[in-house]
Amino acid sequence: MSEKDGQISIKQWARFASALRQYADAQDWDNVRKVNIALIKALQQAGETHDIEQKTARAELKRVHSQVLQELILARDELAVEMSRFKSQQPGLAAYQLTQVSGAVDDL
Repeated sequence: MSEKDGQISIKQWARFASALRQYADAQDWDNVRKVNIALIKALQQAGETHDIEQKTARAELKRVHSQVLQELILARDELAVEMSRFKSQQPGLAAYQLTQVSGAVDDL
């Protein structure tokens, strides 16, 4: 049962990995999420395997999935830093806007 085990082909596992990599490279996190959901369903459907080719394909998929997860965590952390920086600048931006509205900028 080398090509199919639990009705998920080895090629399909590779397509999951490829899609995850492609969407992560494009930082298309919504599609990464969609592929992840489909992947979870496929793994549940396939169940355990004893086939060496299936195990190898799944191990490669697991490696890519882990990489993408780390990239997503890094992107999330970078966004949190950027949001924090933006929030810390809000009082200064608001003060600047008030001076513009009041005409105080022209007085400088």
